[in-house]
Amino acid sequence: MTKNKHSNLTLTRCRQIITAIPGYPPIDNGAVIHDGAVILDIGSYTALKKSFSGKITDMGDVTLVPGLVNAHCHLNLSKLKGKTRSGRGFVPWLLSMIANDYKTTDFNAVSKSVADAAGQGTCCFGDILNPGDLVIGELLGKMGIYHTCFCEAFGFLPMSPEVDDIPFEKSSMGAVAGAGHALHTTRADGLQAVKAEDRRHGLPFSIHMAEHEDETGMLMGEKTGFYNLLKANNMLGTGYLPPMKTPVEYARDLGLLDSATLVVHCVHVTDRDIEILAHTGTHVCLCPRSNEYIGVGRAPWEKILAAGIGVSLGTDSPASNHDLNLWNELSFFIRQLERDLSTSEAITLITHNPAKALLMGDRLGTLEKGKVWRYAVMPEKVSELLS
Repeated sequence: MTKNKHSNLTLTRCRQIITAIPGYPPIDNGAVIHDGAVILDIGSYTALKKSFSGKITDMGDVTLVPGLVNAHCHLNLSKLKGKTRSGRGFVPWLLSMIANDYKTTDFNAVSKSVADAAGQGTCCFGDILNPGDLVIGELLGKMGIYHTCFCEAFGFLPMSPEVDDIPFEKSSMGAVAGAGHALHTTRADGLQAVKAEDRRHGLPFSIHMAEHEDETGMLMGEKTGFYNLLKANNMLGTGYLPPMKTPVEYARDLGLLDSATLVVHCVHVTDRDIEILAHTGTHVCLCPRSNEYIGVGRAPWEKILAAGIGVSLGTDSPASNHDLNLWNELSFFIRQLERDLSTSEAITLITHNPAKALLMGDRLGTLEKGKVWRYAVMPEKVSELLS
């Protein structure tokens, strides 16, 4: 970078920078030149300061990483923090949600959740919401948080929202895209229609997949507790026919899986399912603490990582987790993971990979020239886990 005389430029120095660019090593005694909005250059402090004459900010003995991206969250459930049943399985957890009027959103609670996460370095959410909660996207934008708000289709006959009710759109801070709740709760042609519209608008598609045994069992023809709950509430429509396939197989056959699809949870997947996800380039979001909180099991993390799938970590909702802190999610994951992860590999799980899955990799996910200047400071406890 040539000698500059622009007072609005800043050189920010720190002990180390993890760019989250796959294969790129950490930069010791690192520095970033930026204008407060966009990264103009990045490298070693020694090299960059030679040709820089603007303001210098020294952050001291810290490690900077890209702004964190929470690939999967339900911010509209923020008011339910600490009010749901944990550890007993999916149906008891869901019933406790219903008992707490989960369909009514407390926007003050949402704002608090977002502010807390932003304070920990989160700069983007992949948020699942209902049509009546689209104001959450506006709230995120006003708070300076990037976002993809997934308007989630649910139900057999009728499906709500129908495709025509979803405002597929992009904005400077994010997008509103369509999503499907799950293959065992939403009619197949509706999921295909939502996916087609996302594809037409260049938007990502998200769907919960293989989260609990009742889901897989229901698709294989079992009369599970969840099936009985849907039937008792007249939510199955008429003539429900199970596909007799795993969720991943069914999603593949419906044409839902590709590099613009993010499947969430994948707790109960087979080796063949993992092969399908890898072959189709589908992104996977793991929600380790949520799965433990509800009591649905542990995904085969090691096999999913080994398959070369783009893996992200998400916190899921305040109704199914202790907080929305991605550092806590990553720490939990690292402690239980039965394989080694480099520091750079670990950071991609909450930066580069989710940004790519949300189709926001042009702006977020890495610290490199031309990207948005958003960063997080790695907590010392996470550094120690990865050392």
